[in-house]
Amino acid sequence: MIFSKKILITGVSGYIGSCLYSHLKKKYKFVYGLDKSSPKKLARIKKIDFFKCNLLNSKKLSRVINFTKPNIIIHLAAQSTVDPKIPKKIYFINNVQTTKNLISSMKNHKLTKIIFSSTAAVYKEKNSVISESDKLSAKSNYGKSKVAAENLIKKNKNIKYIILRFFNVSGALSNPLVGEMHFPETHFIPTLVYKSLKNQTIKVFGKNYNTQDGTCIRDYIHISDICHSIEKSVAYIFKKKHKSKIINVGNGVGISNLQILQTLKNKLKYKIKISFTKRRAGDCAKLICNIEKSRKNLNWKPQNSKIEKIIIDEIIWSKYLLKRGFKRFKN
Repeated sequence: MIFSKKILITGVSGYIGSCLYSHLKKKYKFVYGLDKSSPKKLARIKKIDFFKCNLLNSKKLSRVINFTKPNIIIHLAAQSTVDPKIPKKIYFINNVQTTKNLISSMKNHKLTKIIFSSTAAVYKEKNSVISESDKLSAKSNYGKSKVAAENLIKKNKNIKYIILRFFNVSGALSNPLVGEMHFPETHFIPTLVYKSLKNQTIKVFGKNYNTQDGTCIRDYIHISDICHSIEKSVAYIFKKKHKSKIINVGNGVGISNLQILQTLKNKLKYKIKISFTKRRAGDCAKLICNIEKSRKNLNWKPQNSKIEKIIIDEIIWSKYLLKRGFKRFKN
C-alpha cells in the first residue's frame, strides 16, 4: 500500500537521511528531503524530491515548507561527529539554532508533528541498561547540544513529537544498496571495515576502560532497523490518541570494540592491523539500550542488528564504494 501523507526529511543527504528516504519511498508517494549539502549520486535521491537549504536560512526554509506542505517533518539534520576539536559553538549553531528555526517555521505554517533524531550521548554513564527515564548528563558537546534541542521541542505545547534516542547506527541497506558516505569517516565500524579492506592500520581509542576486555562497549543497531523504527513512529504519531514520546532505539545488546574486531577478522579470514591510542574526551565505557518502550509503543523490535549481519552488510557496501572510487579518507 502506498500512503499519501507528505513527509519532509531534514538532513536527507546524510547517512540515516539517505537510507530513510529510500526506505520510505517504497511506502509513501510524497517523500521530500532538504539538506545544506547536495546528496551524493550513490545516495539515490531523486532531484525532484530534494531541496538545497540550510536550516539557518529561515526564509528559504519557509519557502521549502510552503512548497512541499508536509504533514510531518523528520528532523535528522545535525552536526553529529563527536570530536573534541570541534568548538562547542558549532554544535549549538548546527543542532540547537537549526532546531529553533525549524520549530519557528513549523509554527508559522501550522505544522504540528515532528520526529526528532536524538542520541544515546544525552545519558549519564551507567553499568546497567539505559532507560528513557534515566538521568541526562551528556559529556560531549554533541550530547549537550542534543539535550538542548530536545528541550526546545518539548516546551512547545502545540507540537506533537516523538524523540528517538538512537544508539550506534551501523550497516547498510541492501535494496537499494545505500549506506554511510562520510568523508572523512569517523564512525568505528565503517572505518574498521574500509581500512581492513585496504590493508590499512585501524586506530582503536582506549584499551583501559572498566569493561571485560578493556575496550568500549556499545549498542549497535542496523540502519534498516532504524528506518523501520522511524516508519513505525510516523504511523504512531498520526493516531488520534497519540501522545508525545521519548523512545530509545537500539539493539538492547552491548558489544565491545575487540569483539567487533574479532567478528570482522572471522568474516574476512585474514589478519587486520590494529593500533591502540588514548581515549577520546567524552567517551564513556558502556552504553546499552533498554528497548521495552519501543516494543510497547511502536510495536517495534530490531530484526537485523546482530553484529555479524551489520559487519557483512558493511563489507558489501564498502566494497561497492571502493569499486566506484569513493574514498573515505585522504590516503
